[in-house]
Amino acid sequence: MVINKYTGKTEEEAMSKVREELGNAAVIMNVKVIKPKGLRSFFKSSTYEVTAAVEDDGFSKEALDFANVASETEENNSEEKIGTFDAVADDALILKDAFSAVNEVLEKQEGDTMTSNQVEFEPLSGSAPRAKLIEPTYSKPAFVKAPVKPEPEEETTVGRTPVEMPIAASHSEKLSIDNDNHVFVKMLYNVLLDNEVQEKYINQVLDDMDKVLQTSHSLDNLLSSVYQKMVLKLGTPTRIVAGEKKPKVIFFIGPTGVGKTTTIAKIASKFKVEEGKKVGLITADTFRMAAANQLQTYANILGVPLNVIYSSDELLDTVKKQNRECQDLDVILVDTIGFSHKNQDQKNDTKKLVNALGEFYDSEVYLVLSATTKHKDLIDIADTYMEFTKFNLIFTKLDETKCLGNIFNLKLYTGAPLSYITTGQNVPDDIEIVNAQKLVKQLLGGN
Repeated sequence: MVINKYTGKTEEEAMSKVREELGNAAVIMNVKVIKPKGLRSFFKSSTYEVTAAVEDDGFSKEALDFANVASETEENNSEEKIGTFDAVADDALILKDAFSAVNEVLEKQEGDTMTSNQVEFEPLSGSAPRAKLIEPTYSKPAFVKAPVKPEPEEETTVGRTPVEMPIAASHSEKLSIDNDNHVFVKMLYNVLLDNEVQEKYINQVLDDMDKVLQTSHSLDNLLSSVYQKMVLKLGTPTRIVAGEKKPKVIFFIGPTGVGKTTTIAKIASKFKVEEGKKVGLITADTFRMAAANQLQTYANILGVPLNVIYSSDELLDTVKKQNRECQDLDVILVDTIGFSHKNQDQKNDTKKLVNALGEFYDSEVYLVLSATTKHKDLIDIADTYMEFTKFNLIFTKLDETKCLGNIFNLKLYTGAPLSYITTGQNVPDDIEIVNAQKLVKQLLGGN
């Protein structure tokens, strides 16, 4: 095993040095930005340090072509615009930068609801989503009064003009929506819609809040209520736990290109390094030679066994053999072939694989999805896997999108428990348990 570090003025330059010296067989273990220090730091640019590993015992470079190991984070240079609503009655409706004040409003509740086993979820965007003047389909309560001043007219051209909102003079200023819950509903609707939460799920949240909307006119109470309703809908995330008398077998399923193999390496590392557990790896992904070899590299780094199987018929014997030879493993992670949800043959192979252990071993299935995938495609993918197995949800590539509504959408659509999220390619870092509280704050435009 050869492990080296390479630096460059850009990430691409450092990656180029990796490929030049180690070839395409290299596995990227870490990418770090090094900021200059000292008085001259203002005149120097940051550099990039890439840590890469490669086997030194004869893997061919062609066979270990790891294209797309290091994904580039999509850049978004467009500026977020925060708009303003016209004043209602004598007192202006202050919604504090399009719900970004939700952090402060809910601060007192996080201390009670955060549990020790939840990992901090850092929001991916520091700015509030842009609000569009879209009328919600939710029917406002009959008692709600219309705003005194007319609302801005919508543009007749393609797209809608962002609605502007007055900025609060002070964060200590008391929030109140007076008697205009309809404005609150509209603002909530647009913020969630901008985060790509589907309309039917927004309406479910508003339906659940109907009683609160009829009895409360405090923005604090309304924000607190919608926050609690959404956290409740996300439920308690699941995490992989080791087996007791026998190793627990964990299957990772999902389409191609979502990062199953890298996710497995991260979880294996957490078990081995942080929890001191005995881990075994099995891969059934023989369709891509690079996938098996990539996992082999990680297995060698961690010092854990890896077996390759070519059919579901081999799985049970392989699990027994691996457990016997390694003296009672705690958990075995199984990488499966990634396939298009339209490929019936590969679908049937995966179905046989996840059912191959019968009652001999306790097993769980985790469906790995990319947060960047379009909603309609996610639904088709989920439908395919729901036909033959129950699963927990893992979302990858959160570092490549600012809109997290699909996580909320898929949770409500499938009813499957949320589990892990990944926020980059670094192994063993860039993975954590879903934090429902932080995720909801992000969906509401909070920091």
